[in-house]
Amino acid sequence: MKKTLFAGLLLATLGTANISAKTQSIQEPETAQCYRQVCTVITVKEGNCNVTYKVTTTYFLCFVVCEKRTEIKRDCSGGGNGNFTK
Repeated sequence: MKKTLFAGLLLATLGTANISAKTQSIQEPETAQCYRQVCTVITVKEGNCNVTYKVTTTYFLCFVVCEKRTEIKRDCSGGGNGNFTK
């Protein structure tokens, strides 16, 4: 008796359920990406020199995975001695 009532209740529930499968359009595809690279350019004073770096930051699920610095330009025209470390 319990099995019959359960089966009837299950069929009645499934018969009245409204299942909708709508596709969602994404307005900004950037926000849907879980892997993203962002490039910025910064200038840092090191000793007597102004050094310009290109910084590439890699994100995965909004967390920083790695950061890579590449030197673009070094300006030591302010009378620096030319000694620097990387």
